[in-house]
Amino acid sequence: MGNKSDQYITLEMISRICSGDITAYEEFVREQWAAAVRTCWLVLRNEYDAEEAAQNAFINLYKCRSQLKDPNKFRVWFYQILLNAARQQWSRRPNTASVPDMEVMDPADKIDQTETRIAVREAMLNLGKQERIALVLRYFCDLTDREAAIVAGWCLGTYKWRLAKARRRLVRKLKDDGQTLKEQFIKE
Repeated sequence: MGNKSDQYITLEMISRICSGDITAYEEFVREQWAAAVRTCWLVLRNEYDAEEAAQNAFINLYKCRSQLKDPNKFRVWFYQILLNAARQQWSRRPNTASVPDMEVMDPADKIDQTETRIAVREAMLNLGKQERIALVLRYFCDLTDREAAIVAGWCLGTYKWRLAKARRRLVRKLKDDGQTLKEQFIKE
């Protein structure tokens, strides 16, 4: 979902969704479906599981819509629901075989070179689940460190430690493969 699509999520739309307006909910699902599936795929690495997790997240969002107390926290709240759905899907099918890759990069994403994109995708396969979640929340969902920690259900220090560990492993793997990383991964 990230900042690119957040421009469509207004406080009015959030209010309508939370009050049970099915039209607003359907519009939200249409606008956010691809980004939600992409986020789940980055965690699960399986297209079918990602689609099922995203679907479950949207169902849970609708079921729990009245529980959101602060509309300004909708984005973080939805990512919590989305990540929880991905985690549940992960635990249901821990040994599923990988299916063909899906395009995970939005045309406006920060990593724009094809070789780097492929190298990062392959390097992420070597990361553990927690490290991958930290990277996905920060770089693919464009959450702040504080928001990502909340979404993941970790304290801020744990999140930052996992993100730093993931960055180090990613940099090491890419250097071993002869790739160079964009400055955003190295300097942050």
